[in-house]
Amino acid sequence: MSTSPEYVTCIQRLLTDIGYRYEPFPPHDADYWGPFHFWMLNTLGPTSSWTAKQLAELEHSAGGVIERSYPHASTQLKLLFAKLTAIAILIDDSIEDEVIHEQIVQFSQRLYRGEAQQNGMLALYHATIQELSEMYGNDSVLRGLAIVPWINYIDACLMEKQILGAELSNVKPHGSAHVESLAPKFPYYLRSKSGIAEAYAAGTFKATKEQNFPLTRYIKTIPDLTYYIEVMNDLLSFHKEEIDGETYNFIHLRTRSMAASGAHGSGDSGEWTCHDTVSLVCDELQTAAHRIDGLLRLEECEMKMRGETGVTDIDEVDIEIAKQWRGWRDGYISWHLECRRYKLDFLKPLVIGKGMEPY
Repeated sequence: MSTSPEYVTCIQRLLTDIGYRYEPFPPHDADYWGPFHFWMLNTLGPTSSWTAKQLAELEHSAGGVIERSYPHASTQLKLLFAKLTAIAILIDDSIEDEVIHEQIVQFSQRLYRGEAQQNGMLALYHATIQELSEMYGNDSVLRGLAIVPWINYIDACLMEKQILGAELSNVKPHGSAHVESLAPKFPYYLRSKSGIAEAYAAGTFKATKEQNFPLTRYIKTIPDLTYYIEVMNDLLSFHKEEIDGETYNFIHLRTRSMAASGAHGSGDSGEWTCHDTVSLVCDELQTAAHRIDGLLRLEECEMKMRGETGVTDIDEVDIEIAKQWRGWRDGYISWHLECRRYKLDFLKPLVIGKGMEPY
C-alpha cells in the first residue's frame, strides 16, 4: 500500500499538520565531505569486504543524513556522527557473516572488561565512540544519552537476528496470535533498541564542543524526540521496504499486534491493516512534534526571531535550542525525501515541489 493514495495522503497530511518546511539542499561543504570521503576509503573501507560502489552508497547515506539533520553543528561533531552512523550500518549488514558475528557477540563483554576489540571494524567503532564521548566534557547526563545507545545498538542487532531467525525458521511461540495480542508494546521496544535515537537527540542539543545548554531546557522532550526520530524513519522508509518485500519492520510488526488484538480497521472484513498503522503512526508523530514544539517554544522563538512584538521572556538559549530543533525536525524529513535510497520521487513534488533531483 506504500504508493497508494491513502499512504500519500497520510504523509501529506502529516507534513502539513506539523508545519514541515523544505530548505534547499546546502552547497557542497568540502571541509565536511573531503575528510569523510577520505576516512571512508582509507579507514573504514579496509575493515570490510564491501565494494567501492557499496562504500560510496554508504558514504552517501551516512554523510547525507547527518549533514541535513544537523545544519548548525560543527564539522567535528558532524564527522563523528557520520562515522558512527556508517559503521553502525556496516555492522548490521555484516552480522550474517559467521566470523564477524562471533566478534560482534563479544563486543559488549570486551568493552565492559576493558579488553581490545579483535575485529578491525569493531575496534574502529569503539574508538569513534570514545572520540564522541570527549565532545561532552563534564556533562555526564548528555554524554550518557549520546554514547550508551551506540553500545546498546550492537546487542539490539543480535536480538533482532535471533528473533528474525526464529521467524524465518517458523519457530513461533505456542499460541502465537495470542502472544502478539498481549505484546502491543514490543514492536516499538524492539525498534527503540536499534534506533540509536537518544544519541541523535543528544546531538540536537549540542552543536559544538563548547555549547552547553541547561538540561532542564530540553530533557522533557527526549521521549517524544526519540519516537519522532525512530518512527519518522520507519514511515518514510516503508515504501522502499514494501518494494523490497521486507515485512519485519515496525509498521508490519505493529500491524500484526493490532490485528491479533482484534482492533477494528479498514480491511474488507474490518481487520486492521498496514494502512491503519500508517495512519495511526502519522497521528502519533504529529502529536509528538507538537509537544516538542511546545516544550521548546518553537513558535514563540521564531516569532521573536522575526522581530514580532509580544514575546518578552524568550532568551538566546531558547532561540538556539529552537533553531537546532527546527534544523533536525525539517532536515531529517528532507533527507528522506531527497535520498535515492528511499525511492520517494513520487512523493517529492507533492510536498517539496517539482524539479528536485534525487540526492
